[in-house]
Amino acid sequence: MRYARMGLMVLAVAGLMAAGACDDDTRDKAKETVESAKEKVGEAGARATAEAYRASLKAHDTDDASGGVRNVEALRVVVKDLPGDPEISGIDDGDGDGRDDDGYVQATVGDENACITLPQTGDDIDVSGGACPAG
Repeated sequence: MRYARMGLMVLAVAGLMAAGACDDDTRDKAKETVESAKEKVGEAGARATAEAYRASLKAHDTDDASGGVRNVEALRVVVKDLPGDPEISGIDDGDGDGRDDDGYVQATVGDENACITLPQTGDDIDVSGGACPAG
């Protein structure tokens, strides 16, 4: 519902700008509002993708898998479950043990990022806005 309201706000401001019903100051403020709304929608898109990734990973039974929620095979399969074509990065098994090395998986939609943090043990997966810490 929140995303629909933001989308309607963007359309309304864009409509006013297109109609030429604004002076220059109002038009500039409207452009800033549109850019801000686009940024918020992008942030919401990355966060929503990360939340979908978390839900899909929890739906996969990783309790018996080597590495639990850090099981690289499960992490890669979950990417295929996501709608659209989001960029998912950070799945790395450099030491070949079948577990993600640092526990960070990043979802990117447009220019916005969200970080999925995978615990060493257990299944308490965390999602936060912004890029994952550099490894």
